[in-house]
Amino acid sequence: DAYGDDGGDIDIQFGDDDDDCCSWFFPFCAKSNNAYAMPVMAPTRLQKVEPKISFANERVFMHWLHNGVMLYTIASGILAFASQEGENWAVWYAMALLPIALAFCIYAMHVFLWRAERIKTRIPGRWDDVRGPMIIGGALVVVLSINFCCRLYVIAKYNSIQSDL
Repeated sequence: DAYGDDGGDIDIQFGDDDDDCCSWFFPFCAKSNNAYAMPVMAPTRLQKVEPKISFANERVFMHWLHNGVMLYTIASGILAFASQEGENWAVWYAMALLPIALAFCIYAMHVFLWRAERIKTRIPGRWDDVRGPMIIGGALVVVLSINFCCRLYVIAKYNSIQSDL
């Protein structure tokens, strides 16, 4: 068709030497043959880009930054109030949340700039990233699950001490 898509399966290659970054995590910056980097034939007319698309890109960017800042605020609050003796888990928990909050902000900026470039050049095709939110959200779920398990352990230990008295 006009966009260079033959409708067949896409052969995604992992670990090529010509990739500048990890293409599985961030497929939009990969040079390999995937849905984001396929050669695109120029359409016969330019794609119409309305201003609401740029505003939507900025709005999504602000939501990702808001989530990153809120997560950072929670992590720094936990770190500030984790000064009690025997609360080492809280320090580790906060230190695990801080890089995830930073990843939210870096991911937001990267995707915003990538989409802004695609909007500016009116490149047809996908303007979303499926894997990035799953990876960042999965890391957040893992850290929250570990915290939940640690808190259950502390509660069970407290109850066993209380039952011995």
